[in-house]
Amino acid sequence: MSVVTLIFSAKYFGVSIERDVWILATTFLVTICSAVWGPINETFRAKFIFIRKQEGEQIALQKTASLIGFIVVVTLLLSFCILIFLHPISSAIVQLPTDEGNKLFVSLLLIILPTFLINELINICISILNAYEVYYIPEIAGAISSFLNIIIIACLAPVFGIYSLAISQYAALILLLLLVFYKVKQLNVFLLSQFRHIQYKYVKAFLFFALPFFLPYFVGQCNLLVEKWLAGLLGEGIISSLDYARQFTVVLQGVFSSILTTVMIPMLAQNYTKNDNGGFNKVFGEHLVVCFTILALAVPLLYGAAQPLCEFFFLRGNVSSEALQVIVVLTRMYAVAFVGIILYLLFGNALLASNKGKLYALCGVLAQILVIAINILFIHYYNIYIFPISVGVSHLISAIIMSVFLKNINSKVLYLKILKYSSIITLLTISLFVFNQTVHVSSIPFIQLVASGLLLIPLFIIVAKGLDLDIKKYIVQISHKP
Repeated sequence: MSVVTLIFSAKYFGVSIERDVWILATTFLVTICSAVWGPINETFRAKFIFIRKQEGEQIALQKTASLIGFIVVVTLLLSFCILIFLHPISSAIVQLPTDEGNKLFVSLLLIILPTFLINELINICISILNAYEVYYIPEIAGAISSFLNIIIIACLAPVFGIYSLAISQYAALILLLLLVFYKVKQLNVFLLSQFRHIQYKYVKAFLFFALPFFLPYFVGQCNLLVEKWLAGLLGEGIISSLDYARQFTVVLQGVFSSILTTVMIPMLAQNYTKNDNGGFNKVFGEHLVVCFTILALAVPLLYGAAQPLCEFFFLRGNVSSEALQVIVVLTRMYAVAFVGIILYLLFGNALLASNKGKLYALCGVLAQILVIAINILFIHYYNIYIFPISVGVSHLISAIIMSVFLKNINSKVLYLKILKYSSIITLLTISLFVFNQTVHVSSIPFIQLVASGLLLIPLFIIVAKGLDLDIKKYIVQISHKP
């Protein structure tokens, strides 16, 4: 859904000042929401289950009702503060050459300000559903609302311009909110009387539990705002170009995060509690292979076939050939930086499973501070291209630091494996890059992209053994699976 939305965004808004301002306005609200409520959303499920087991379900629900009331009150107060300081916020964030940008930012932020509360209500409702082991319904509802979002953009963009994004966002969010509200109501666990009185002593339980995560979230959100602010200084369309180029890796990062958090962490934690270093190494090694297998399929396409890939998605509507080339280069650079991000996630989640979550959080803060520092210090030397460089370098440095503190693994063997896997990915990437530079199967980008994929498959099969991946074994396992 995210990728399809990209196509329509490129068609109707391209790399324009309107889309730059839209990204700034939405990023500002998302940043505030994540900085204030992100840690609560992240830790709610674990804390709720703990309270339910220790104090009973009714106490857990009573505390949750107080938390929801607290969230509504604080969010409304923050929204009122944003409303009061709307123009100073615009002057601080929007660094575009014309006054048009400031006026549009104020207009858009004013329109989408209520989504601050709507988004957080959706997040906390989904957390409640997850606490009751309801996982698929929120995801299905999210997919339905995203589909509605795309349809509205396609229908209304020619008429309402950039404001069609706000209309589509409201339609999608309200639909999603109603669906998750309905599902929470179906649980039949809350009473109306529980929401009449907010008791801080109940809210405090959730706030204190989430406390260690507030600093990483805050620094991370500051990093997002600083990046957008610096990009705005570089001129019109720069923010949009960055946003287009990084979307591919953002989608993939979600895939990796799901694999590591839902599968790897529980398995590693189990071995850690048993002091089974051999089992810990085995599980970590298996997930290292999984991650580099996905990278071996993704990075060659994102780098070697970046030209037809970006032409297919972005060379339409308001995206010029010059702007497209900038997006192509950025896509390649983000593909390389992505390797550092994945190593960061791997080692970070391994630390989390080893009961070293505070160290993981500290390295997360270090990574974000390094990104901000590199961007500010070198933006005048490398222009827009400093952003993928800072992300890749900072996360790689943090990953190396975290690997030193992982005492459960054989560091020498691990580093040699990473070097070998990275060399294989480099070889595949060079092969696809040379192919796309020298062989032009068709002038149609999609056909050239398909040809690149067809070339990558046999090359991947050839090097699979080097990635410690036994394709034949997995095929046999799958074919015999009942």
